[in-house]
Amino acid sequence: MIFGAPAFLWGLLALAIPIAVHLFQFRRYRKVYFSNVDRLEALQTESRRQSNIRRWLVLLMRCLAIVFLVLAFAQPSLPGSGNTLRSGSTVVSVYLDNSFSMENSSSDGSQLEAAKRKAREIVAAYRPGDRYQLLSNAMSGGEYRWLSREEFLDALDLLAIVPASRCLSEVAESQCDFMRQSGAANRHAYIVSDFQRSAADLDALPTDSMSFFTLVPLEGVATDNLYIDTLRLDAPAYFVGGSVHVEATVRNGGAVDAEKLPVRLTVNGRERAIATLDIPAGASAKASMRFTIDSAGWLDGSVDITDYPITFDDRYHFTILAGSSINMLQVDGNGPNDNLRRLFSDDSAVTYQVSSLPSDLSPLNFIVLNEPRDLPSGQAQALASWVEQGGTLTVIPPANANPDALNALLSLLHSPTLNRWQKRPAKASDVDFQSSLYRGVFNGTSSEMEMPTVQGHYTLATGNAVRQTIITLADGTPLLCATPYGDGRLYLFSAPLTAEWTSFVAQALFVPTLYNMALYSRPQPAVSHTLGDRNPIILQGTYDLAVAPPELKPQPSSHIPQPTAFLPDLRRLGNRSALVLHGELSADGIYLLGDKEHLAFNHPRLESQLDFLSRSDIEELLDGRTGYSLVRNAAKPLDQEIRSREGGTPLWHWCILLALAALLAETLLLKIHGKTSESGTPGQTGETIKS
Repeated sequence: MIFGAPAFLWGLLALAIPIAVHLFQFRRYRKVYFSNVDRLEALQTESRRQSNIRRWLVLLMRCLAIVFLVLAFAQPSLPGSGNTLRSGSTVVSVYLDNSFSMENSSSDGSQLEAAKRKAREIVAAYRPGDRYQLLSNAMSGGEYRWLSREEFLDALDLLAIVPASRCLSEVAESQCDFMRQSGAANRHAYIVSDFQRSAADLDALPTDSMSFFTLVPLEGVATDNLYIDTLRLDAPAYFVGGSVHVEATVRNGGAVDAEKLPVRLTVNGRERAIATLDIPAGASAKASMRFTIDSAGWLDGSVDITDYPITFDDRYHFTILAGSSINMLQVDGNGPNDNLRRLFSDDSAVTYQVSSLPSDLSPLNFIVLNEPRDLPSGQAQALASWVEQGGTLTVIPPANANPDALNALLSLLHSPTLNRWQKRPAKASDVDFQSSLYRGVFNGTSSEMEMPTVQGHYTLATGNAVRQTIITLADGTPLLCATPYGDGRLYLFSAPLTAEWTSFVAQALFVPTLYNMALYSRPQPAVSHTLGDRNPIILQGTYDLAVAPPELKPQPSSHIPQPTAFLPDLRRLGNRSALVLHGELSADGIYLLGDKEHLAFNHPRLESQLDFLSRSDIEELLDGRTGYSLVRNAAKPLDQEIRSREGGTPLWHWCILLALAALLAETLLLKIHGKTSESGTPGQTGETIKS
């Protein structure tokens, strides 16, 4: 026998009360004299014996009434076939999948309503005094508390679809941790879901010897679905007059080929391009579109398709910040560099100027120190501070010169320093085409293109410096390396960029290398973010955290229903401001942070592939895993199966009936005793009969 509340068994000490009353009950006697008692002796002996038996029976009934009443409060039960019930308190954690896939229909209506019915059956199988948790994909702080049965049912009625999607291993781990904190002897967890393959990572489920999990699969219905999976904008910088290439990947998750599917590109409310795709079943295709930036500032765009009945993933939002041209300064220390001048002087995307370093570097995005001969310490400090704030600096050393002045600057930036000059030919052996400088530029490898050569170069002293080697010479010395510093970046060449010293300036590699240094010098905000992602979002603007943060609100022209504004959580990360969301947003679209910047949010695509695990798939994945079971009969009411398998047979109501029966028997014995006393039979009144 198992007791749900064994602490009530201390109530059995109350048995001492009726026993004490029975043992120490003193009766008062009076004497009655008879002249002849021969005929009364036998009657007297018999009456006393009956009275003693009756009193012992009354005592027994009183004790039984107390015992059964105490047992009823202790909640006894017989273990069921599962034999998982232990003596002690019970907690029940129910996870109910309320992701987008639960909007799918089933034979019993929507999947979400079917899941709610299963959750009601689960709590009906347990005692009213047990504690319950209702966990959903939101995983908000309010869900990590124990509820009564009534509170659980009220919260269940309010549960709705949310954009977040959770892997089942994450859910089970969260349930284990929360139930472990309760200290309860019986910990039962239930996962009610359609077991979509993209989230059902059953092989990663945690194991806890004190927790018992029951998986409750719902009948998932496979539905054809077309959706925009990813979006990519390849432009390193956005400026008025520039062209932006938009590439959208559209996936066909159904079993029917899609033909001539229109894909539309909209920017600031205007349709700017359209493409058509033929997508085989189970495959994907890329839609390539272009538009020209015709105004500065924030541009809010989206790529759309039309597909039913699943529509949450038919639109992908993005934002870009288009500015004026990039401000570039070239500082020549050993004469002009015609290679750089020809590359940048006639480009509309770059405002190119050659002069000495100004006192205010903040308007500049890109600075090239071309063979400087001298660099005062004050200018070195100013350049280091400017790079830390987000500037991009390129250093081209002069040939066979004293590098001490440059090394002072390089040391401030935690970069490799110039060591000694070697005047001997060398050829580049490798180019890192994974670098951001060559993103989308080359399709081949370094073995398929002509490598640059140098007639002389500096060796580099690395020490503890941070570097990413981009072009490597045959002797292992970097021809070009990059070092991040703060929010900016330093590019360091080991040889002058003139035809006298390197063939690099006459090769195809020269243009994208230098040009992308300039284009990437202005950091661009992320074009979109994913709802439910709680990683910090680096902001374009800088905000004073000492004052109230600006409101985050939907754009007025957005399709977001019932827009509400709130004050977000803004933090400082280095020199930048970051936004951290805690599940406040549920609708995709464009949001405004104060009057400074625009943020695009999209639903995660984890729910877009409507492919579900079957019961046989789940059984196979659970094979050999302890602590996990699958409901045997989906059609049977879940509360009946839980009682028979895990909860056992409750006996508390039988204890109540037996306690009432004992009290009734006591009442009858006392009534019989009273009637016998009224009849005047000697020996029943406490009299002593003497002659």
